[in-house]
Amino acid sequence: MTSFNERYFELGDIRLHYVEGGQLDGTAPLILFYHGFPSFWYSFHLQMEAFADDYHVVAVDGLGANLSSRPADLEYYRIENLANQIDELARHLAGDKKFYLVGHDWGGALAWAYAQQYSERLNKLVVLSAPPYNQLLSMLQTNETQRERSSYMYSMRDGDLNRSMTQNNNQRVCDNICRGLSKLPHFNEDMERTFRQGLGVPGAIDAGINWYRANIPPVDAITDEDFWPGKHASTSVPSLLIWGDADLTFVSEFIDDLAGYAENLRVHHLPEVGHSPMLEQPVEVNAVIRHFLATGAG
Repeated sequence: MTSFNERYFELGDIRLHYVEGGQLDGTAPLILFYHGFPSFWYSFHLQMEAFADDYHVVAVDGLGANLSSRPADLEYYRIENLANQIDELARHLAGDKKFYLVGHDWGGALAWAYAQQYSERLNKLVVLSAPPYNQLLSMLQTNETQRERSSYMYSMRDGDLNRSMTQNNNQRVCDNICRGLSKLPHFNEDMERTFRQGLGVPGAIDAGINWYRANIPPVDAITDEDFWPGKHASTSVPSLLIWGDADLTFVSEFIDDLAGYAENLRVHHLPEVGHSPMLEQPVEVNAVIRHFLATGAG
């Protein structure tokens, strides 16, 4: 196992927990990993292991997750503020140097938005299993199937589902995640212990739901002002989408229109892979990312 260190970054009233390793002497480029809901930094531990020899690798607990702050004010969770947190953390870690950003699920939607707003800050972008935030809002307005698949984004905010997810230190979420991962041949007791520890932090799941409370309005209330950094914003950063063809979280049709949001795009399909490719097929995912970082989007 590669040795990783736990750190904290203070930004105003909040504190972000992150784990770092690899080449720390300032000469190697930074790869910053940002997880999705309901996970935390550890969802990218297999990628951190794979890239530690050649990069400065950092995986952050997004605001609310695991050991990062859990403010009650939803303003902190608005996507423009989450993007600013990424930028400030990257500057803390690597100064003004460009870096690589890798995001999954909600962290992927955020990563697209960061690349649209802060394109000059990135070398390249890798997203797993997510459309850009502005494209997602558009799909919620226009695609009935996506609205159905995204209904959980609304129902888990309060009521019975919220109580079921958050009671007993998020036990139901811990069980569901570990049950799914237990089918993987490389899943072991250490992985289960770490996932249960991070997912079971009191308050972390409900704070993660704040990402949705702050950024996903009711469908009939979505206006042009809700799209950030803009309804038609795109990025010129060389971008890679890794998509599991068995993923049912988002409709795959978004890929057909993705070039309108990412001008320099490559898409890599993984047959029979679901929503978490970095955990389901880490060897192939790591190889695809390594090739992309080395050779570009073409």
